[in-house]
Amino acid sequence: MNLFSKAYKAVHNVYKYEQTAAIDVGALQRIIVTFGIIMLLIDMENLRQGKWLIGIATFVVAVICVLAALLLRRFEQVRTLCKITSIVLLFLSIPILFLGANAGFSLLWYFLIPLITLILLGIPFGAPICIGFGCAVMLMFWTPLRHYLLYSYRHDYYLFYPIFYWAFCLIVVIMDIFYKEYRIKQSENEKNLQAEVDKALLQTKNMLVGSVAAIGRMIDEKDSYTRRHSQRVAEYARLIARYLPNQTFSEEEILLLYHCGMLHDIGKIAIPDHILNKPDPLTKQEYEIMKTHTLWGEEILSELEFLQQADLTAAYHHERYDGKGYPRGLKADELPLSVHIICAADALDAMNSDRCYRKRCTKQFIIREFEKGAGKQFEPQVAATVVQLVKSGKIQTIGETDAKTETTAN
Repeated sequence: MNLFSKAYKAVHNVYKYEQTAAIDVGALQRIIVTFGIIMLLIDMENLRQGKWLIGIATFVVAVICVLAALLLRRFEQVRTLCKITSIVLLFLSIPILFLGANAGFSLLWYFLIPLITLILLGIPFGAPICIGFGCAVMLMFWTPLRHYLLYSYRHDYYLFYPIFYWAFCLIVVIMDIFYKEYRIKQSENEKNLQAEVDKALLQTKNMLVGSVAAIGRMIDEKDSYTRRHSQRVAEYARLIARYLPNQTFSEEEILLLYHCGMLHDIGKIAIPDHILNKPDPLTKQEYEIMKTHTLWGEEILSELEFLQQADLTAAYHHERYDGKGYPRGLKADELPLSVHIICAADALDAMNSDRCYRKRCTKQFIIREFEKGAGKQFEPQVAATVVQLVKSGKIQTIGETDAKTETTAN
């Protein structure tokens, strides 16, 4: 009973495997080419014996086999083609049995049917084909019907051909199950190994992202007037990406954009503290030094292959849609959409947070700035998305009433 259960489980696993496994075109090509070559060798004997009609037919079949093998990869529905061919061969077996084509030798080629149908096309399709042919042979060789055959086979041929055929089918089935069980286990091992590798890579990536993000937070802490600025920019960027019309970002892309937002100001680590925390307006020279944080950010992040475009967002988050930004004056389509989103998120947080030189801006002011800046400072769709998020309250700002109250209190 235990052996039967194991056999049933193996067949069930193979059946499931065959539902998804692609046909081995290479193996099929080798079978067809081998068949064609052997047919050509046999044809030499047919021609030597003067069997011109059979010789010509055999030669044509051999040439078709070789051409079919060469062109097989050009067909998109190889499995369907093989099924049709197998069914045609099954129906042709009846006249071949009756006529004893090629002096009975043609029946030997039907030993290829189990190889093609069971191994390449699967047991659900191959079993009925093989059983159908085997039953037809038994019926015509082991019953009185054999007396009505046009060709008279040898006595031992009548007796042993069906036995050899069924034995060969059994061997093929056993080999097929063992082979596909091996393939199933190999595939599972590969999946498990890949899952472990992916898990390890994800842990490493998260550790690296966490480390770099910690540096980003350290930069925010370094600038007393923009604490948690990078965190807010990352949150705004994620929100803009989710609601941007005519654009569909995957969760992985949105997470990448979030990390880019966290790291966009990392170049400020190279800016002296007396410039970064200066409460008074910067001099022209100090401002030029401050602008270099974009280039420092690009250099720091350029080697992080697991955070694609992080170096671009760090380098270009002060560029403008009209090309009047810095450091390189790029514009419009010269910048990826991720950069346009970070640019808008950075400007939004600048307006929506307190700075040393002013209080946070009102809701109406922010809306007006983004509406005026669409197509100039900001990418139009990104700007429109920010406006909608602010209007809907998904991005919290202070209203006019709150602003007046705050101004009166001060």
